[in-house]
Amino acid sequence: MKIAVIGASGHIGSAVVREARERGHEVTAVARDASSLGGGVDADVLDRESIAEVLAGHDAVVLAVKGPETVPAAVRTLIDVLPGAGVRRLLVVGGGGSLEHAPGQRFVDSPNFPKEYLAEARAQGEALELLRAEGGVLDWSYASPPPVHLVDGERTGAYRVKAGDTPVGGPDTRITVPDFAAVLVDTLEKGAFVRERFTAGY
Repeated sequence: MKIAVIGASGHIGSAVVREARERGHEVTAVARDASSLGGGVDADVLDRESIAEVLAGHDAVVLAVKGPETVPAAVRTLIDVLPGAGVRRLLVVGGGGSLEHAPGQRFVDSPNFPKEYLAEARAQGEALELLRAEGGVLDWSYASPPPVHLVDGERTGAYRVKAGDTPVGGPDTRITVPDFAAVLVDTLEKGAFVRERFTAGY
């Protein structure tokens, strides 16, 4: 596949680039400053004209960006520009805070949710709602890591993945960044979880 990864200089984005390339996919690493990427492409996801030009001709786009203002705006931009760029497949690396610990009760809305992650988690929840309301122009998927424990570590290849709004294995489940990147590339290869949120853990 020809895959564009937006946010390729970030922790998860760089892991996705590495995992996809190791599997033989053609990867375009996109970042606002791609100088550290070696062959990456400088582009701002919020600049509609330039990002559409960069993404045209790809089989899939992975969005792995952060920032309370950036995340929803980036999703809105891609919903608008990808159809015109001829790209249907979008995989958004989302947050775990919008997962539910009980029906209709999100982790981000609980009183003990860490305040330093509140704005980011709410923005990720907004991005998910934008995707759910996009009207069928994209084959999107939204990937939520565990609500707390997305950690550095080894790639084990042993993880569980499921669609839905509750964490795999409960609120204390964990997964390493390399394994989460493997889950994301698995999803693209299998064409899984189209117009669904999914999550992974051990």
